[in-house]
Amino acid sequence: MFLLLVQLAQANMASPIRRGTMTSSAISSKDINIISEKIFLKIDSGFKTAKFIVEYNIQSDISGKQIPLLFVARDFKDSFSVWIDDKEVRLQNVPVNHYEDSPFNGFANSLKRDNYEDEITIYWESKSGNVYKLSDLKYFEADIEKGAHVVRVEYTANAWTNSSGWVKKYSFRYSLTPAKFWKSFGNLEIAVVQDGQIGHVETNLGLPDEKEIKSTNTWTFNKLPDEYFEISYTPEISGYARALIDIEPFGFAVITLVFLSIIHLFLTLAYRRKNINRKYSIVVILGSVLIPFLSMLSFVFSFDLIDNAIGENAGRHHGYATLSIIFYPVILAVYWFLFWLADKLYKKKLIKNNPALKGGSITLTK
Repeated sequence: MFLLLVQLAQANMASPIRRGTMTSSAISSKDINIISEKIFLKIDSGFKTAKFIVEYNIQSDISGKQIPLLFVARDFKDSFSVWIDDKEVRLQNVPVNHYEDSPFNGFANSLKRDNYEDEITIYWESKSGNVYKLSDLKYFEADIEKGAHVVRVEYTANAWTNSSGWVKKYSFRYSLTPAKFWKSFGNLEIAVVQDGQIGHVETNLGLPDEKEIKSTNTWTFNKLPDEYFEISYTPEISGYARALIDIEPFGFAVITLVFLSIIHLFLTLAYRRKNINRKYSIVVILGSVLIPFLSMLSFVFSFDLIDNAIGENAGRHHGYATLSIIFYPVILAVYWFLFWLADKLYKKKLIKNNPALKGGSITLTK
């Protein structure tokens, strides 16, 4: 019993959010104007990875070797590749020790957070962002002419996973925060293609241009729509799993308690009829200990029942649910009192209907 209680006391305290790939719009230098940004992503059939192709049309005010853009890129799958005018360039990490006269000084006007230079807060969800230093970012060098150029970025992103609900919610996130610091905001186009069966996806940017979810959807903006772009998907589950979720663990506990209590009441009354003058009822005692405990167990183990019905997409993040067993003594006390009272009242009724038995020690048998 002790080992069972120790096992039940195990609580999942880890965060329900498993972060996926973190990338954002590019951060431009003061000599670069980003005319437009096009974001294309193709999501795999399982909604676990997505191929991102991001294209920037830029206008350079100067000629020569320079660093036009900086990138936030973390936890991507395989490689993060960059092309400028269809020529692949090598992506590098910004040196930790950069100086005021370095090429990175041209980004100082963009990278500011309060009174701290060379830092920027980038948002990945509503009111939740990370602070990045210049040394956290990636860059490339290119010898470009004054005028228009095209920068293309390609990578495969891993999905974010939110396990806080019964069913996991998968999403891809792309921060648009850096666009607030561009010299001007031109056009933003987002295109999403679903590979395989079409799933009902949701975004924080409202309905697509097509007004309904299709295999290919687009969103177009002429001003920054939000701090970030998120597209999410919650897998479909069976009707059986949905029914179990509707009952909920509390419902299972109540059903168990009511069902067993009816049986317990029947046995309690039957025992008292046969043993009118016994001071204590062994049926009341045993039932009051056992039935609340079984009801608490049905609450605890119903989580696994529901998770198994959902399958691989079950969230399985139930926090301190198993610690509900600590309420067992309280429920036991209340339950025991109610059945002791019921047994006592029924005993009085039996004696009242059989005055000859009052104060006696006769045990009735059939």
